[in-house]
Amino acid sequence: MVLTAIDTKAPGAAAPQAQVACAACAFAPLCSPRGRGADTPSPVEARRRISRGQALFDADTPQMSIYAVRAGFLKSVVRCDGESHIVEFLLPGDVAGLDRSSTGLHASSAVALSDCELCEISTYRAEMLCDFNPRVGTHIRRLIARQLAFAQQHALSLSCLPVRERLARFLLDLGRRWMERGYSARAYALPMTRRDIAEHLGLTPETVSRMLARFQERGWIRQELRSIEILDEGALGSKLPA
Repeated sequence: MVLTAIDTKAPGAAAPQAQVACAACAFAPLCSPRGRGADTPSPVEARRRISRGQALFDADTPQMSIYAVRAGFLKSVVRCDGESHIVEFLLPGDVAGLDRSSTGLHASSAVALSDCELCEISTYRAEMLCDFNPRVGTHIRRLIARQLAFAQQHALSLSCLPVRERLARFLLDLGRRWMERGYSARAYALPMTRRDIAEHLGLTPETVSRMLARFQERGWIRQELRSIEILDEGALGSKLPA
């Protein structure tokens, strides 16, 4: 089965079409009989479709389900002192809804950047499967641990890295995530706006646009509105003055 999100091409190279095989999905070990065990039923109870701009769930609402992004893109948003901050961008194959707080409520909101389709597992069913099958429990704990590690790394980047390195690391990391899905790490879709990137990196949209233009002038990248081609990965990842 193939998961289709959007078609896009970066200039000068073939960019991924945001198509991810089920084998690359974070739910794959739960859905395949080999991963969950032949005696364990498939955990996916339903498929949901949401439109661009629609919230999959809101912060401070009860966590009822976890979701695998089957197609499309989302952003995970938290609000602090009246301001919003994007903590993560979710690509096809990623999991949403693992942000449950000690009160059982979502700590963030998940908002669609494009039309999306998601596989849904209720929290109740996931907990029952964890109790029934240790392999399922182990996998879900790994997903939660990976999300926590990402959040810690992102917070460290915001506090320690200069502007140029923050943006360069974001582009390189996004390329790595596309490569994990079987596509090029050098030419890929940018489903988010410059403002979204700014909210994620603690910058202004003007700074993001200016730095991207500077990267292009130096021959490190080639950019269009919603796609990027990395031309010099070594230079982009180096610690040079901005």
